[in-house]
Amino acid sequence: MRSMRAVGCLLVVWWCSACAPDPDHAPSYLVGVWETRTDGYVDQHMFIDQSRIGFGTSALAADGYVITKIDESREGDKTLFVVSYQDAEQAKFQLAFFYDPAGGGRITFKNQDHLIWTKRATAT
Repeated sequence: MRSMRAVGCLLVVWWCSACAPDPDHAPSYLVGVWETRTDGYVDQHMFIDQSRIGFGTSALAADGYVITKIDESREGDKTLFVVSYQDAEQAKFQLAFFYDPAGGGRITFKNQDHLIWTKRATAT
């Protein structure tokens, strides 16, 4: 019974991914786990990999979405990214943020400039 559910879930995931547009790929300098020290958000993180973006409180409790498009532009002296993404039901979302490469990289949401996200150092 459990294996039938697993097969069913895999078929649903495959079917949804077949319907999705080809994703854009995130630049390598955005790939990683991002965290903030801002009060009220300390236990939160954001992850970006080549084709997904996610938000959560741990790797096990993160909601992941397929990146469908990434636009990069300049706004003054800042680099602005607009990441378009969708969930399994193909609901569409966007996240706009500024990227600063200083100090290993910083992300600041366009609509929440008090939140500064830094890339978590990778374990070696």
